[in-house]
Order: sequence, then structure tokens, then C-alpha cells
Amino acid sequence: MYNRRGFFSKVGSIFERQGDSVFFGVQFVINIYGENILRNRLHHVIESGGSIETPEEKRSYYKRIAALLREDLPFLEYGFWDYITKKGEADAEFNDWVTSISAMMSTEEEELGDEIDEMHRLSSDKSYVVITLLFLLENIDEQAPFFEKIDEIEEDDYFTKSGFGSLIDALAYIDFEYSYADASFIMPGSDEDGVSWEDIRGEGWEYLKPVMGF
Repeated sequence: MYNRRGFFSKVGSIFERQGDSVFFGVQFVINIYGENILRNRLHHVIESGGSIETPEEKRSYYKRIAALLREDLPFLEYGFWDYITKKGEADAEFNDWVTSISAMMSTEEEELGDEIDEMHRLSSDKSYVVITLLFLLENIDEQAPFFEKIDEIEEDDYFTKSGFGSLIDALAYIDFEYSYADASFIMPGSDEDGVSWEDIRGEGWEYLKPVMGF
């Protein structure tokens, strides 16, 4: 995995609840054609939140992110998502995603810049923004509207723009009264860094799928 990219993240606290957990994670790789407008707008939204928020504040926060993702859906080129309801696996999957993404955060000034570092990156091009949203939800009836929206997506649409549009729309149905944890990341996290086509086709990004159709 590349470990030099910058992220801005917002991670919620895990509260004690009674129900089993469900994991939902989705990653969007959007072509920004060299412009930082989307990254800057997402950065503004992510930085506006705190680590501890009310359920209504969290709902508003993700609605703002969803609106930006909807606007740029035509430029979505790659993505991945997972939905785990099996008991005992959701918590581990959430933690794995957070740990993996956090390990890719840029922590040294020398890791950023326009010059190519052959040990960490393949190109200085800045073509893509990568947005990752992670949720660990309580598996109870109050979350049924969200679960139903995910279940309604046909297998043929799993990696189409229509399918990812449905994933974006489903965010509005999450009841954060019954959420163990959430996390949101944007990559790159600075104007100096970038994500190129060579990067996302390289080591550590093999899981990404082309997002086809409409």
C-alpha cells in the first residue's frame, strides 16, 4: 500500500449497544481532471465536523457529503463497497478499513510534493480524489430502511454509476441513534499531493473495480 497520501478523517466514538453490528463501507475514485474543487469542498465539509456529534449532526454531515458525491457521480471511474451482516465479522472489517487507510496517511513533509518519489508513487499527476465512508451500525429494526435500500441494489448494478448512486442515496436512511461508529476519509489531504491513474492501477489498489454504465 502507498503510505504517503494525505487524509482528513472524522472518526466517531463506539458506544455500548445490545444489537449485533453491520458493516457498510464504500470508496469512490472520482476523476477531477486536474481541478481541486471537489477535494476542497469535501475537505471543508469533513473539517467542519467534530469527533463527537449528535445523531442529527451526523445525519446532516453525511447528507452534505452525499450531495457532493451525487453532483460528481458522472466522473466516478473506480470504486468498491462492502456490506457485512455476518455476526462477528463486521467489527473486524470496520477496524481493518480504518487501520489500512490510517496507515496510508502522510506524516512527513518529505512525503508530499510535486516531485515523484519512486519509492512511494508512480506519477506526480493529480487526476483523482478518493473518498471513503465507513459505518458500523446496530443490526436492529430501526436501521431497516437503510438495510432495505442496500438489499434493493441488483447484482448487475453493483459496480455501475446507477448502483453507486443508490449507495449514495441510501446514506440518508442511516439512523445514527443506532450507530456504533463511523469514519470518513478524503485522499489526497493537501493541494501538494495527488492520486494518479498509475497509482490506482498499482500495488495496494487491486481491489478497485471499474464503475461502468449509468
